[in-house]
Amino acid sequence: MKTYIIDKGFLNNKKSILTVDEKTLTLNGVVLRKEEIIGIRYGIHFIRGYMATIGREYQIFIKTVSGKEMKISFRLFYGRKLNEKHKLYCEIIDTLWENFYNDILKNYINKFLNKEDLIISGIKISNDKITFGKEVIPWENLMIKKYYHYFIIFSETDQYHNKMLYYLNDQDAVILSELLNYIIKNELYRTEKVSHRQV
Repeated sequence: MKTYIIDKGFLNNKKSILTVDEKTLTLNGVVLRKEEIIGIRYGIHFIRGYMATIGREYQIFIKTVSGKEMKISFRLFYGRKLNEKHKLYCEIIDTLWENFYNDILKNYINKFLNKEDLIISGIKISNDKITFGKEVIPWENLMIKKYYHYFIIFSETDQYHNKMLYYLNDQDAVILSELLNYIIKNELYRTEKVSHRQV
């Protein structure tokens, strides 16, 4: 079990208590069971003043089976406690992946291996291609460029066939990114590679 005391920021004296173990997540007394947690989006929202960026808000949204989201957030201004708060954010993300989202990712991988079509972040994933809108990209042509706040998927043969997804704004974009990278790295789309083995 891991417990985090979250200082909301110097303009907000309230503190949040987040507790995570392999079966539950508890935020300020509100409990989510593992089976209730189905999605995530997270990232950094930059707070802008009149002439420049004056702070940032770390935001984590945990989607539940009911369709609601639990929000974990905290702010900093003018670089105050930047290293401390960034470390806290990274540790919380790692803990959530370790206890919940690695299993969700494995479930998607196994569905893909069983030749089930998937839809994540508006992207349809099939065994021979991905589809978004009118765009169709075969796995052999699919390319991914990852950046800190977002990633881009595009066709190697025509880079105008592309889609940009933000980890904070697009539901489950971070899970989609991990899934696509895993499929490409292990060439799971190749017929001879795909089997009914479990990950």
